[in-house]
Amino acid sequence: MYTGLKIVSSDDLKHRSYIIYYFNGERCREYNGNSLNLKIFPNKASTLKEKAKLLSKLLFEIQKALEKGWNPLVVIKAEPVPAPTPATLRHTIEQAFKEVQIEKLASPLSDKYKREIKLLVKDFLLYLSENEKCKPINELQSDIIETYLNQFKATSVYYMSKRRLLAVFFAEFVRKKYIPDNIIKSTPRVKTKASLHKIYTKEQLHAILKFLKVNHPNLYLCALLSYGCLLRPHQEIRFLKKKHFNEDFSTISLSGSENKSARVRVVAVPKYLQDTLRDRLTEIVDPETNIFTMEEWSFNEYYFSMNWTRLRGDMLTAKILQEDQTIYSFRHTATVDIFKRTKDLHILQQLLGHSTMIVTLKYLRGLGELNSEELRSVLPDLELA
Repeated sequence: MYTGLKIVSSDDLKHRSYIIYYFNGERCREYNGNSLNLKIFPNKASTLKEKAKLLSKLLFEIQKALEKGWNPLVVIKAEPVPAPTPATLRHTIEQAFKEVQIEKLASPLSDKYKREIKLLVKDFLLYLSENEKCKPINELQSDIIETYLNQFKATSVYYMSKRRLLAVFFAEFVRKKYIPDNIIKSTPRVKTKASLHKIYTKEQLHAILKFLKVNHPNLYLCALLSYGCLLRPHQEIRFLKKKHFNEDFSTISLSGSENKSARVRVVAVPKYLQDTLRDRLTEIVDPETNIFTMEEWSFNEYYFSMNWTRLRGDMLTAKILQEDQTIYSFRHTATVDIFKRTKDLHILQQLLGHSTMIVTLKYLRGLGELNSEELRSVLPDLELA
């Protein structure tokens, strides 16, 4: 009989933390996973966050063992973990995850996504015991996945983000026939509140562009390209060079490796943007010159977002910017404007460079709700005899 499992810890890394509980009336303390033959050492953690995570894992493993009849008052000799044979090595949990990780890192994915992949694999394998990591991938149970994911339930967005990343791995395991079914599907989903890059009004758009033109010419050009050409700031605009423009600056041509859709993309440049580009680039001779650095190299991926953040406070104070409006709002504003004028999703999908209509539809959340008169105008017609 056991009662009262709880974590005893402090905000000082130097103080030893432990799990305390009572078994048959005797008080027990577990500082690590040695008594369970598990390599869990919370007090060796280098950060408080890592320590808290390991303590939670230790508590879970102790409770699981107690429920299965483990007696903490009886000392058990540790048994050596059998080394996986060459025939099964590829299909162990650890090797399966690392194999898919290598494939994903070699794919043309964004740097941010690759970092998330690496972090997930490192974090998940750290969560597993040495015994668990050496088990065949088809023996990985959904309750372990669910318990791992429960660590991230502080926010629904964080939880679902981790769940989606894990789903990528298990979809690959199914495809490779390492496992029969995707066990992520049996873990609970959490409803997330959709985040929205709130669109600008016409008045705001003019005011913000005027502010950026004076205070940050590079951000001003980025905003114009995002709004006028519907390009992505960090993945496409940041890498633009003179060679991407034709002679009169009326079109931008991107190869499959230079844009997110991985297809050749030719974008028309509106006239109000052509003059700005002409003033900046006419004297440039080298086609490899980046249009922002004026050298052959590009700014890092945080350049636009970092400088936007620096100016955001001033724009909020001037009341030309609202809380939910970001550097991405230029693209969203343009999307809504185009749809209102064309009512054609196919055209919008092509302009945005999306591979599926589902992604395009997400950009139209900024339309908001239609009023009753707008709804009335689209009701189906029928002439009754």
